[in-house]
Amino acid sequence: MQPAPLSLGMRIDALSRALRATGPAPRGMPHLWLEHPSGTSAHLLDRLSTHGIFRKYEHVLDLGGGLGAVGRWLALRRGCTAVSTAPTLAEASDGAVLTRRAGLEGSVHHLPARADALPLASASFTHVWIVESLSSMARPEAALAEAFRVLRPGGHVAMQELIGHAVVAGRRFTDASERARQLAAVGLVEVTTHDVTHEAGQRIARVAAARAQLARTLGDEPVALEREALATALATGVLGVVQLLARRP
Repeated sequence: MQPAPLSLGMRIDALSRALRATGPAPRGMPHLWLEHPSGTSAHLLDRLSTHGIFRKYEHVLDLGGGLGAVGRWLALRRGCTAVSTAPTLAEASDGAVLTRRAGLEGSVHHLPARADALPLASASFTHVWIVESLSSMARPEAALAEAFRVLRPGGHVAMQELIGHAVVAGRRFTDASERARQLAAVGLVEVTTHDVTHEAGQRIARVAAARAQLARTLGDEPVALEREALATALATGVLGVVQLLARRP
């Protein structure tokens, strides 16, 4: 009997460790951003983090963060702590391994949880980040209501979403105005929208090369086809990228 194939998280761990042996990873990306499904550049998060104050006592919920790339970026680049949720125990466990490899287990925690039913106390976070995950959620408005609940009064929501009237890789996308409406509908205020499609391309050649190497490793596995479909939709203009900011009153 052949052993079961390694999970995506463990393949990312193996590849990123091999690549780091040849040179340090870019700042804030200990696993060369391989965890991020669509491949949009991590530099977009610098723009997203201009909203709200980030200090070492800030506590961020990375809603639907999967393997936790955004949570680790926040810890390394902004010095805050983060909780990254994933839809399955396996994905949360892999995320925890990646966080431990990066030496961030004291700053980033991983939680298997449904985005629309978070096992978290109300008003327990200073920020909620939602980065390209809302389209994969079965009940996005319920997830946003939960984000509102766990956010402290005066706290900020920062969202980056792929937009377009399309279904790609099983994800149902919509436009920026609908995402803004959903944010306002749960009680968030000062909702602003910024189209960043023209800035979304990968700027670091080493990261792009690492993603290509991972894609070759994955072959035609379903996760590889999903990632390829998202990247193709972005490259061909089927999908764009928008950032939305809001505040809990």
